[in-house]
Amino acid sequence: MSRATILLVDAEPALREAVVRVLATIPRVRLQTCTAAALPQTLEGTGAAAVLLADAAAVPAGPLPQPRSAFAAVSLDASHERELAAMRAGVDAHFALPEMGESLAQWLRPLLASGRDFEAPALVARSAAMQGIDRFVSRIASSAATVFVTGESGVGKEVLARQLHARSPRKRGPFEAINCAALPEAMLEAMLFGHAKGAFTGAVEARPGKFQRAHGGTLLLDEVTEIPVHLQAKLLRALQEREVEPLGGRQAQRVDVRVIATSNRDLRAAVAEGELREDLYYRLNVFPLCIPPLRERPEDIVPLAQALLRRLSGGRLQDLDAGAQRRLQAHDWPGNVRELANVMERAITLHEDETPRVTAEAVWLDADMLGPWASPNAAGVAPHAPGHAAEGIDENPTPMLEQTLQTQEGRVILNVLRESGGRRKEAADRLGISPRTLRYKLARLREHGFAVPASG
Repeated sequence: MSRATILLVDAEPALREAVVRVLATIPRVRLQTCTAAALPQTLEGTGAAAVLLADAAAVPAGPLPQPRSAFAAVSLDASHERELAAMRAGVDAHFALPEMGESLAQWLRPLLASGRDFEAPALVARSAAMQGIDRFVSRIASSAATVFVTGESGVGKEVLARQLHARSPRKRGPFEAINCAALPEAMLEAMLFGHAKGAFTGAVEARPGKFQRAHGGTLLLDEVTEIPVHLQAKLLRALQEREVEPLGGRQAQRVDVRVIATSNRDLRAAVAEGELREDLYYRLNVFPLCIPPLRERPEDIVPLAQALLRRLSGGRLQDLDAGAQRRLQAHDWPGNVRELANVMERAITLHEDETPRVTAEAVWLDADMLGPWASPNAAGVAPHAPGHAAEGIDENPTPMLEQTLQTQEGRVILNVLRESGGRRKEAADRLGISPRTLRYKLARLREHGFAVPASG
């Protein structure tokens, strides 16, 4: 399957290294560097999904190739002044690395997926729970009412949202998505509601927000509970009045948008903690839908794996043998469907046979990747390969430094959280990060199979 291209413009070696570390966590992506002078021509030739600018002022003037690439500023400077300068330059987002590496990855993933066949993936519904959800989606798809989808990280909330759009009368309209946790707070309002010309220094033209872009279609507010409380009032008004007021604008604009919101948090706990307005909760919660975790619907594991295998391999690989299926069914999938997709990505790479059926030897779980690596034995195999007791497959096929560093960070976070009795705010203070960043990192740890202490 082809790789999506990310352009990195005028980055010094330290910044380039920080970007590479982020891209190491995203499959099927390649990085290409260029100078600001060569950017317009390079952009025309590559059709890059996203452009990362070391200097936000390097955004090219004049018409851009269509579909337009997304632009973000990246730097090693986490100052508020740098963030404001990026906004004034008209880029879509700004990320200070390495602190905001995970936010950059979350911003990139939907951009990279949009160019492939991920627009409306089918719901795999073999379990009774998912069949019931599938029927319910068909019943409410024609409505314009708001839907609030909850569930653990990686269960497929965006897939369900895209199915709602694809089955609705709005299917020919736009489908816009915004990850409310991935954008810096200073940029989120402009991204949601747009801004007028002259709204701030450097705003040389008006730009529509996600609400305006989704007019006549569907807007997905991913991780809506991460929107700062002071912006939730403006969001509530937009939902109630069906109109938005851009930053610096003098007149509200009518919008016809079906809103779907998602969250992986306990919504009532978020309301009780003052992080989600109660009136916004009830405005969004017209049709609540909760997707159960994959461990509670084992009937879906193999069909999902087969569907992911066929899609991610472009049809080259079609099925899993009995050993591979048993291996998948024995795992409890703390990272849900997202973790399963990662495993299928590995299986496509590690599959060595010419047959279209994947064997157990190609199914590597996270525990296999993070375990100790031994030197190959005389036969040239490593003893820790999955599916083997004393012999395995080839030695480590890829560098594991990135995953090792992430694991060490995860252990530090979990130790501090346990010492804090599960109290998130106290743990975040001790770690020197924001509670929002801590929640994000804990969600990633759950995806990779770590047991996260309950809230204290």
